[in-house]
Amino acid sequence: MKRLLVGILFMCWVPHVNAEETLTPLTEPIVIESNEVFDGAGKTYTSCGHPAFILRGTGALLERVSVQQCESDRVPAVQVSGLGHQLIDVSIESSGTGLLIENGYGVRVIRTSIQGNGQADGIVLLNSEASELRGVVAKEVRDGIYIENGSQHTIVRPVVSHSRYGIHLMFPTDVMISVPELHHNLTGAMIMGTNRVTFQNGNVHDQVGGTATGLMLYEAIDTTIEKTSIYGNHIGLYAEQSTGTTLEQNAINGNDIGFQLKQARGMMILQNNLLGNREPVTMVESSENIVQGNVWGDMTLDLNGDGYSEVPFRTDPYLFLLTDSYEAFELLYGSPGLLLLKSILRSPEDVSLTDVSPQTYSAMWKWNGSVWNVGSILLLIIIWRFGRKRHEIV
Repeated sequence: MKRLLVGILFMCWVPHVNAEETLTPLTEPIVIESNEVFDGAGKTYTSCGHPAFILRGTGALLERVSVQQCESDRVPAVQVSGLGHQLIDVSIESSGTGLLIENGYGVRVIRTSIQGNGQADGIVLLNSEASELRGVVAKEVRDGIYIENGSQHTIVRPVVSHSRYGIHLMFPTDVMISVPELHHNLTGAMIMGTNRVTFQNGNVHDQVGGTATGLMLYEAIDTTIEKTSIYGNHIGLYAEQSTGTTLEQNAINGNDIGFQLKQARGMMILQNNLLGNREPVTMVESSENIVQGNVWGDMTLDLNGDGYSEVPFRTDPYLFLLTDSYEAFELLYGSPGLLLLKSILRSPEDVSLTDVSPQTYSAMWKWNGSVWNVGSILLLIIIWRFGRKRHEIV
């Protein structure tokens, strides 16, 4: 009791600490030049009509700082140009672009978060090379990460939600995107006019709106999408006029349409799981594609026990043509009537997409134990059943 009273008295005498955030208004941008370091130590700076920070030259560092823009601003909150700059643990509340990197090389952005109002982009890279974004978070912006031109960019563990495009690529080359988390956007990622983009180990789910597309490829060349979960979207992956795309070991489940392909050629669709989609794939004018070892959820028959079905999976482009002209037909995917039409109106083999050896998906129980294991388990059950104490009612 005495210790409790002492504790209460001590708490009563502790000086009150003002928990309100201290804001520092800026009348002009803070410019960080070559090799300079600005450590905000958790401070928050406000700016109106101009960027809060400008990094230029070579090797500048901005860290541990928060930025708040005025509501009507259309200028970037933080503006970067030059070589080898770093932004670490920066938090931005923006009405304009959160972070603009233009004509930069080797800029690193680590653990930076951007909260917008849906009017401008989160992080924008223009004509820049070898940028590295790690652990960036963007919410309620127009495009979470927008990259135009440039090459050799690396994006690791981005989280983008409640925006238009989570990641929007326009004409860059050699881009690596690893472990992305893209959800509740209109489109998870738009990959357009690109060359050699790799998208791996991600989660792209629950996009919203009329199109609600997980990944969209348009005129993309040599794109690799692998080991990514794409689920809960209207269209899991849409590819148009794209060549050399590799889709491998992805889990594309629970979408209205798994794949939708239009004039997509030279694709490699290998070992993907497409169970649980209302329609696994629709396609038109897509040929010269290698399709093998995918799980489609259609009829399978494994005669030799190798895990692959001897019954090919085949899709017809006529379904795509129907819905491309009359979107209301999408409501009828999986209906008996369309399945009957698909079997009657078979298209020529050269315009169809066929997986000649799809994976089987039937579950099998396999016992790896022995008679001794079974006997031991039974003995333990008997001991527990008859050896425990019993309370008799008198």
